[in-house]
Amino acid sequence: MPTTAQHARLQAAFAQLAAGRGPGVFARITQDGEEVFSAAAGTADTAAPRPITADDRFRIASVTKTYLAAVVLQLAAEGRLALTDTVEQWTPGLVPGGDTISVDQLLRMVSGLPDYAWAVLGDPPDIGRLQRTFTPEELVRTSLARPDRREPGRAWRYSNTDYVLLGLITEAATGRTLQEAFQERIFDPLGLGRTYLPTSERHLRGAHTRGYLRLDAESGYADTTEFTPSESWASGAIVSTPPEVARFLDALLGGSLLPAASLAAMRTTQPARSDMEYGMGLFSYRLPGGTVLYGHGGSHFGVDCYAFRSDRGRTAVIYQNSWDRVTRGIPPQNPLVHAAFADS
Repeated sequence: MPTTAQHARLQAAFAQLAAGRGPGVFARITQDGEEVFSAAAGTADTAAPRPITADDRFRIASVTKTYLAAVVLQLAAEGRLALTDTVEQWTPGLVPGGDTISVDQLLRMVSGLPDYAWAVLGDPPDIGRLQRTFTPEELVRTSLARPDRREPGRAWRYSNTDYVLLGLITEAATGRTLQEAFQERIFDPLGLGRTYLPTSERHLRGAHTRGYLRLDAESGYADTTEFTPSESWASGAIVSTPPEVARFLDALLGGSLLPAASLAAMRTTQPARSDMEYGMGLFSYRLPGGTVLYGHGGSHFGVDCYAFRSDRGRTAVIYQNSWDRVTRGIPPQNPLVHAAFADS
């Protein structure tokens, strides 16, 4: 447990991070699976104000990609698929030129395929566009209609399309729906009873935070809690809680979900955005003191979240219940993360 002075530093760092963010912010720090700090600011619901709690469900957005990468690497370790397999082998006829794109390239986001997301969401993002169900194949076709396709394997580019294809490949390799594969391989073995992958339902089950969107400082926060999860599906639709996200990261990066060689491959990274690198469903970056963190972030209607872990067993899960184009989300280099990992 942190000393009184350490706890005060964490509380002050959280207050600094939360200032100007909202409507609510929540953070939870664990060491070897045990909570050492948690804090909440603002409200979980502007219509019925209350603090966000650790039991509140929220959409974890692109942190979902880490879960999917773990499942794909499990399948590869079991010989159910190979990382050298191509998109064409598993989804015949869906992607022209799919015989030149491998599973490994999808995991590492070097397929060259454009991201479908902004074509679906709109820019500025419009929640009204997500009030119907999308099929994964439709999302892929939306990507293929964009003009900026590149040669596979040349350079990293963030693409939700890659992970939608991995979802389809997982279903083909297992003969199970993606939600069943997650349940059987991740959620049930780890006891993640409050974590699930929705398919078409627009509401969140049980106790949860409301989600908001702020496009600019003048417009304020609009409630964007309810929308189809089918738009993000394998690339970002999991719903969970901070303790269960931390439990997953601890199990994965602690070596409980994958063979050592598979985990090492997952953590083998290449330059991505600014000071961050990307492996297989994992970002990594270095703090000023030298500590390297592994994890993922995620942004979508109603959420911006951060979930990272150090090799010393310290994990941080932080989120705000808004997609805020004013504050631009939770930055990887922030005062709470610096304070949380300084003593670990």
